[in-house]
Amino acid sequence: MSSLVQIGTFDFRFECIAECTNCCTHPGDVFLTTSDAERIAHYLGLNTQEFLDQHCEERDNKIRIADPSKGACRFVTATGCSIHAVKPLQCQTFPFWPEYVSSKRSWKKLRHFCPGIGTGPSILPSEIRSQAQATLEAFPEP
Repeated sequence: MSSLVQIGTFDFRFECIAECTNCCTHPGDVFLTTSDAERIAHYLGLNTQEFLDQHCEERDNKIRIADPSKGACRFVTATGCSIHAVKPLQCQTFPFWPEYVSSKRSWKKLRHFCPGIGTGPSILPSEIRSQAQATLEAFPEP
């Protein structure tokens, strides 16, 4: 079992900016749970194996969306995420990942990348902890 996520004791404000795709166009891995892969496959009209073969690869014993461009997620378009309705857990929980919510410094540093940080309503610590814990449990650190 994963350890409990520690979160900072400061005011977390966040509101996703609809037209922003910074988190989708920044180089990085998008890891998937088995449930993510099944849900996205169904949404795309594929069986799970077809989806995995056509859109994914394995890295460090984890499923990830293949990144042929080494940049933007293959599912981001000019109008946003083409799988937004079934987006992966990793995307659902951003920016409330353990490494960002553990300290005020990490959270503020993320603001340079994510314009939604520091805007919108305050997010309850219990919600932040829940999101970060879900991420940690789905993708434990080695």
